[in-house]
Amino acid sequence: MKSNHSILILFVVLLTSCAAPKPFIFKGLSSIKVEKASFGKNLFNAQFLYENPNKFEVTLKKIDCDILLNNQLLTHYALDTIFVIPANASFQLPAKMEIELSSLLKNSVDILFNKPMKINVKGNATLSKGLFTKTLPIEFEVEQKLNLGSILSGSKY
Repeated sequence: MKSNHSILILFVVLLTSCAAPKPFIFKGLSSIKVEKASFGKNLFNAQFLYENPNKFEVTLKKIDCDILLNNQLLTHYALDTIFVIPANASFQLPAKMEIELSSLLKNSVDILFNKPMKINVKGNATLSKGLFTKTLPIEFEVEQKLNLGSILSGSKY
């Protein structure tokens, strides 16, 4: 009889611990720095801010998404490094991105005058919890100023 109760309790614990993870909430950019500037492809290092709304720790295995600036494709972003994300926590993810100069020039007036710009992230994130892995769609939008002076000097904004 005790064996049946133990199995039932174990089964209930397993079911409650296997809740499907919720997607992360995109909060914006905490910093962006120019690593390499040219008339062609420019290399930027950035830190994306996210929040984990889950009540449990999850492992981020992969992100594959497009980044749009004012509804125009800016670059593609892929991350395949494993990160363990704490429950109900804000966190940062590094982003190394190649951006064509022509993509930046489309928004140069807004960047120059430090106007708020709409940043969209659309794609997929692969998360795991224990033995279970799930690919979730991600779609975030935030308005943020991209301060040209601080980007060119390499400081945080």
